[in-house]
Amino acid sequence: MPGEERERLLNFRAGADEAGLRLDVVLHGHLEGTSRTAAKELITRGCVHVNGALAKPALKLAEGDDVEARVVRPAAVEGLAKQDLPFRVIHEDASIIVIDKPAGLTVHPGSGQHDGTLANALAFRFDELSDAGGPERLGIVHRLDKDTSGVMVVARTNRAHYAIAAQFQARTTAKEYLALVEGRVDTDGGKIDLPLARSRRDRERVVVDREEGKPAETRWEVLERFPGFTLLRCRPRTGRTHQIRVHLASLGHPIACDGTYGRRAALLHRDLGGMGTGVVLARQALHAARLSFVHPFDGRLREFMAPLPSDFKTALDLLGNAREAVERTEHGQR
Repeated sequence: MPGEERERLLNFRAGADEAGLRLDVVLHGHLEGTSRTAAKELITRGCVHVNGALAKPALKLAEGDDVEARVVRPAAVEGLAKQDLPFRVIHEDASIIVIDKPAGLTVHPGSGQHDGTLANALAFRFDELSDAGGPERLGIVHRLDKDTSGVMVVARTNRAHYAIAAQFQARTTAKEYLALVEGRVDTDGGKIDLPLARSRRDRERVVVDREEGKPAETRWEVLERFPGFTLLRCRPRTGRTHQIRVHLASLGHPIACDGTYGRRAALLHRDLGGMGTGVVLARQALHAARLSFVHPFDGRLREFMAPLPSDFKTALDLLGNAREAVERTEHGQR
């Protein structure tokens, strides 16, 4: 049944040929049918011990090290349950599918979630998807956070998967996001260059870490200013987890409705200058608006766009009305 978990213990001793290799690389080699990313997730979730102690994915093994892994795999993931979940297809051909991911949809099964993901929905709708990322991530080349909406590319073949993944790794893709942030941003634009790492205290959070963090760069510019809020265009050069969210929070302007890094989890009509207490936006106001990359089959540069979803657009409309009301008041006082 979907959601049922199967657990087994894996024990092995590192051999001479594995000495000096990273733990996640070696573990991946001992787990048939599992991607390296999935092996890494087992380690970060605290399911792997080396010589009786918890270890990090980058730990270099020595010959004779004892490794014990508690492998938990949901039954639904092993067969990737096909589920009819809504998402819009922007483009489809023999190599790729470009979609508009709705907010609230997790990209693939992982810690604590076994189905109800974009991967399950893709498996339902398409017969041919890349399995280069492992059986639980059919077609998935890159990710958006669960509550981030917008454009994503999905691979139908392994050749397409490797070609597009290489572009993301080489940072030759172009990504553009729209973000509604708290407060008035007075500077018209800038660049945030701050290294990021998982929080040592809370593995669900990402923090600026100048000592052990990985390089992360986000360029941004102001598109519109509203009473109490600013709309930004963000172009991340790197693709770290939660990158835009953490970088903008570091400026003192967290993304609106970001319950993890921001000031509040939802915006009501009255928060946006409207009447009433109804909820307008209840997820982070971050939308992947554009994505461009070289098509893996014909070699042409392609650009795809996803329109703003209704909740985001309604919030901007209300803020626009509030701005006009302020401007009318100021004009009448002159």
